[in-house]
Amino acid sequence: MMTDMAHPFATTAMFAAGVFRYNKMFSRPNTLQIMVKAKDELGGKLTDTGGVRKILDKSEKQKLWRGYERAKEILKNAGAKNIFKTPYLAAHPGGTVKIGELVDSNLMTQYDNLFVCDCSVMPEAWGLPPTTTIIGLGKRLAKHLSGEKK
Repeated sequence: MMTDMAHPFATTAMFAAGVFRYNKMFSRPNTLQIMVKAKDELGGKLTDTGGVRKILDKSEKQKLWRGYERAKEILKNAGAKNIFKTPYLAAHPGGTVKIGELVDSNLMTQYDNLFVCDCSVMPEAWGLPPTTTIIGLGKRLAKHLSGEKK
């Protein structure tokens, strides 16, 4: 999946600096950026400081590389010059508190009245942005908590 990278100036500067393209740090108005997304498998870990760490396997890296090659062709056909890629970045970490394992079907943990409703409850890798699913889970949880019938 590919999408545009509409984000603030500071993010462009950070990405450019991260790959030593300092001359591109202030070029946001003249830059066309494409984000390549690929479905990966669940895995990785949470750090003691709240970070997320995952090592991509060979097949996951190959998916991203194929996406980069496609994005590069799109950019070339649009007249782009000085094309470069940035390091991998996780966009939607999830699966750490899976439905059916650490939360029940109502998203409640083992502790009374402690619920989880975010990407972490996804029981498997989804490959697409989870926004619509999370909104649906949030609405379902709100009905459950309010006692409204589903």
